[in-house]
Amino acid sequence: MLSLFRSLLEFGFPAAATVLFVSLTLAMEVGYRVGRWAVINHLAQSDDTSRISTLTAAMLGLLAFTLSLSISFGQNRYESRRALVVSEANAISTAWLRAKLIDGDESSMIVARIEDYAKARLAFTMAGSDSDALPQIARTNVLQNDMWQAVQVVAHRSPNPVTTALVNSLNDVFDTAAAQRFAYQSGVPPELVLALYFAALLTIGALGYQFGVAGKRQEVLSLLLLMMWSGGILLIVDLSKPRAGEVRVEAEPLVWAIQGFNQKWEAKGQLTPVNAN
Repeated sequence: MLSLFRSLLEFGFPAAATVLFVSLTLAMEVGYRVGRWAVINHLAQSDDTSRISTLTAAMLGLLAFTLSLSISFGQNRYESRRALVVSEANAISTAWLRAKLIDGDESSMIVARIEDYAKARLAFTMAGSDSDALPQIARTNVLQNDMWQAVQVVAHRSPNPVTTALVNSLNDVFDTAAAQRFAYQSGVPPELVLALYFAALLTIGALGYQFGVAGKRQEVLSLLLLMMWSGGILLIVDLSKPRAGEVRVEAEPLVWAIQGFNQKWEAKGQLTPVNAN
């Protein structure tokens, strides 16, 4: 079912929202008809409405609690991805500045690789699907290997605090890339989304049963409730797939880092007042 929702997200929110809304509407209609059937066959009476209402309210409360936990879980994953984009942009900028302080031909080579690396990481962050991100992952690995080989030469030739700082910066760059890749592969557990969806079907069905026993529908309020539940579940599914939905991580920190490569140096080659950490 979760794979179905994710596939629907590829076609946009209207398709996924329609499937969720229709399925919940059908659950309420089935519950209503079962309630009317129970009354007609004397399996339930109108006097049972208060007791049924109490049980339905408990189910709605438990469902709302589960929904809030699921949204919080997905939001935490989203915030983690956002924070890692900022951390990665800062680490790349710091490594770029420190590479400028290295003597020898390796300095320009490392600087150029870092600039290419930033573009590869930007493309990874903005990729529209996991398959689109695979070439950027391969490009990241190649550039990491090139930068590390170059910095090894510098470290053996000139072991000094500046070189040590550059090595530490590159380690931070590599570690952040691994953390970001894991964050994009880690989403809301499918079992949690499925449990929430089927719990919503049962709860909405119970609400429809209550209306059936009472013999009166609440069309407007029911419509609003179904729209709210559909939106909440859809939001969770969206957060669980970072590259397919509408809730996407902003890539501006990496864009700013790339733009800053040409703005941190004046025409005379002097460093402008920036924080090199």
